[in-house]
Amino acid sequence: MPRLTASDLAGLFGTTAEDVERHAGEMMRSLDLSYEVVEGAPRDAILIDVLKRIHGPALPAAGSHRADAWESGWRENLEEFRRSRDAKALVPKYVKPGVPIRLNGAYIRPALDQFVYHYTQLFRACLFQNYLAPFDHVIEFGCGTGQNLVHLGQLFPGKRLTGCDWARSSQELLAEIRTHLGFDITGHRFDFFAPDPAVPLDRDAAVLTFGALEQLGDRHQPYLEFVLARRPALCIDVVGLDELYDGGDLVDYLGLLYHWRRNYLNGYLAKLREREAAGALSIVQTHHQRFGNYFDDPYSYVVWRPR
Repeated sequence: MPRLTASDLAGLFGTTAEDVERHAGEMMRSLDLSYEVVEGAPRDAILIDVLKRIHGPALPAAGSHRADAWESGWRENLEEFRRSRDAKALVPKYVKPGVPIRLNGAYIRPALDQFVYHYTQLFRACLFQNYLAPFDHVIEFGCGTGQNLVHLGQLFPGKRLTGCDWARSSQELLAEIRTHLGFDITGHRFDFFAPDPAVPLDRDAAVLTFGALEQLGDRHQPYLEFVLARRPALCIDVVGLDELYDGGDLVDYLGLLYHWRRNYLNGYLAKLREREAAGALSIVQTHHQRFGNYFDDPYSYVVWRPR
């Protein structure tokens, strides 16, 4: 069976094999990253199922109308964390083990049951250490359960962390994390569709979004203007970017169809490029990470700086 190597992960993460070894090598070697490529009739069955779900009536569109669903989802994690005090309780319930995974234009079945969880740990270790190490303060918008902030706190003890989310259960979770895990972490309520100017965002801070902006569809202007007006030192957005899918690749194209059908983030990278041309910001790196769940590639990212 093939197995992901440091070089493979470097290509997926948009970095170098040396970076992977330095930031995540020990963790990588502790995991069974082997997998089986799904081919032939089983692959066709997956593609047909994806198409049926894309065109089925039960697929919900993202947007502000789903706030109650996120409130309920994070509350489920909150209750589990209160019982266990275990950081693994912060993994969102939509992360399902044992499901075929998209990898480099193919579908795979990993040997490791919690493959997505561990892959995410490896990716975050590299991304965070490459970009967020210099900053004393990191603010995550759409922080959900706080799992990314906990990872940051584990990598960089003493770093000041702020989590912002529209769900009140998220702020309750961050308070529990502060009390029981000991991180310097503060929560604020924040609505991407109507940003509160009172939410603190200082110029020497770094901003992170991780899988949150997908909920905005084409309504990303208020958030972008909010960030640009405050000019933080660095911004990292990890999210499916519709501009980066390859429409000539079947699996990529299905991911793009799903992205559109869910009303996920639309035109955001194009807007960043437009604002870069106008001198408002500079894009540091853009990367299509060809890894994802059953339907799309949500781990692509863009790193940028306001000017």
